[in-house]
Amino acid sequence: MKNFISKINIDFEHLPIDNIVVGDDLAIIAHDAKNLKISHEPIKIEKAMITVCTSGCCSVKINLAEYEVESPMLVTLLPGQFIEVGDVSANFCAYTIITSKRFIDMINIPGWQQKYVTMYNNPILPLNSDSLMALRIFFSILYRAASNTDNPFRLQVIENLIRVFYYGGVSEEHRQMTGATNKNSVVERFLELVHEHYREERMISYYADRMCLTPKYLSKIVKDNTGRPASEWIENYIILEARAMLQNSDMTIQQIAQSLNFPNQSFFGKYFKRATGMSPKQYRQH
Repeated sequence: MKNFISKINIDFEHLPIDNIVVGDDLAIIAHDAKNLKISHEPIKIEKAMITVCTSGCCSVKINLAEYEVESPMLVTLLPGQFIEVGDVSANFCAYTIITSKRFIDMINIPGWQQKYVTMYNNPILPLNSDSLMALRIFFSILYRAASNTDNPFRLQVIENLIRVFYYGGVSEEHRQMTGATNKNSVVERFLELVHEHYREERMISYYADRMCLTPKYLSKIVKDNTGRPASEWIENYIILEARAMLQNSDMTIQQIAQSLNFPNQSFFGKYFKRATGMSPKQYRQH
C-alpha cells in the first residue's frame, strides 16, 4: 500500500498526521500541498480512492477529462482510471481513503456494480457544508476504529463503517448528482467500451458495430458532445496507457508494444511519436 501511495505522488513519510495502513487493502491518510509531488504525467490507478477536498483547489485530468477540484468536493477514483494532477494551491488539504479491489469485493456491497458506472462517469462532486461536516465526522470515526489495533473485531468494524459510508455518503451524493445531469448515453456507452477494449481495438468501426451505429454517426455524436473525435478518444487512451507504462514500469518497449496489441515495436514507436512528438525511448529518457 505504501508503494501505491508513493506511486500516486504522495509523500507518505512526511504526511501531517499519523496515518493508517492495513496491509495492502486499506489506507486512511490526510495530506496537503506540501506532500504532493506534481509530475504532470498520467498515473493508472490500481485501487479505489475516495478523497474529500477540505480546503484549497487543484486542477486534475481524469481519463482525459479536465476538472477543477475546489473545496469542498468529493473525488472518487476507481481501479483502471488514469489521473494527471496539475496545479495545486498552497492551502490544499484533503482526506483520502484507499481500498484495494479485493477489499471492495470482500465487503460485498449489494448494488456495487450498478453504481460503478455512475461513479466512474461522475468522479468529481461538489459538497455542501452539511455533507462536508458529515464526511469529516465519518473520517474521524473510521480513523479511530482503524487505529484500535487491540480490538479483535477491528476489521469487521472497518468493513461495516465503509458500508455505512457507501450507503449514506458516496452513493447518495452520486445519486443526487446524476439525477441533476443529463449526459448523452451514446457517448457514455462509447467511452465505457473504449475503456474496456482500447488495448485490442483501435478502429471506430468496432465500437460502432457494438453499439449498432454507423461509424460516421458515432463519430458525429462523440464530437458534438465532447469536442473531440471518437478516434482521438481511442488514441488518447492508448497513449495514456503507454506513457504510464514507460514512466512507471520496468517493461521493455517491445513488451509495452505487445501488451497494447501492436504488431511490432516499430509500429508502436511510429504511433507513439505521431501522437507525442517523441519516440518511446526519448519519452522514457525525458
